[in-house]
Amino acid sequence: MTNLTKQLPTPQSKFLVFTSAGDNSNLAHWLNGNKNFDLWISYFGDEENKYSDVADYYMMRKGGKFPVLHYIYQQWDNIVSQYDAIFVLDDDLIFTGTDIGQLFETLIKQNLSLLQPAFDKRGKVSFKLNEVQPFSFLRYANFVEVACPMFTQTELTKFMRIYDPELIGWGVDLWYSELISNNDEQHNKIAIIDYISCINPRDEKKINNKREIDLLQSRDDRIATWEAIKKANNLHPDFQEVEYSQIKQFSGIAHWYKSLRVMALKYSYIGYKKLTGGRIYPVK
Repeated sequence: MTNLTKQLPTPQSKFLVFTSAGDNSNLAHWLNGNKNFDLWISYFGDEENKYSDVADYYMMRKGGKFPVLHYIYQQWDNIVSQYDAIFVLDDDLIFTGTDIGQLFETLIKQNLSLLQPAFDKRGKVSFKLNEVQPFSFLRYANFVEVACPMFTQTELTKFMRIYDPELIGWGVDLWYSELISNNDEQHNKIAIIDYISCINPRDEKKINNKREIDLLQSRDDRIATWEAIKKANNLHPDFQEVEYSQIKQFSGIAHWYKSLRVMALKYSYIGYKKLTGGRIYPVK
């Protein structure tokens, strides 16, 4: 753990995980398994030094994930610029440190600029594109969701130079995805990784059914801010998420069994929706 000052220690890894964490995070899962990354936690709650014992870099700062990351780039670019890749995570995602480490290795081995783990059907899936697919290694696309983008240092630095910290959540992923996909002529630099997935807890599972981002800024205000920034930066008025191609490569017997589980869960989910008239949860 490090109390942040202008002078920070030298990174101990090539990879950095950054999160803005509250009191209901799932950080403990990330510490399980083989950890090949440094962990930077910005805590936005009120409990003194919460999570400081598990962080390589620790700070207490209110605000959204990307606005805080932008602040870090402004203050400690000499530190973050030493990492080859940075994973920017929502604090409630569920997967292990081993999973995270394998994602970093995949980014490097596949020569990607941007990736995300696919989302398990047991949690929230906001875009059909990002739902985990059975018997798939990865899918090349033009979009990675804001909950868990992993960037190369080069691409994240480019985005941080133009990013406006007034933008919280809504539209951030459309912005960086468009920026990176515009230079992806071969359609092989952005990927959804299926052989490693994570659970994005549903809003219904959160305390008071409330997303923490809604406490920072209302949904309507986030949309309005995005529309203004999109216009000011001449971004595409109607950016569409596209899947280009798929690699069906297996990483071992565990991947095979996981794919079978994904298929079983998918068809169970379809059957459940039919029985409940399309509802995800029974009426209370």
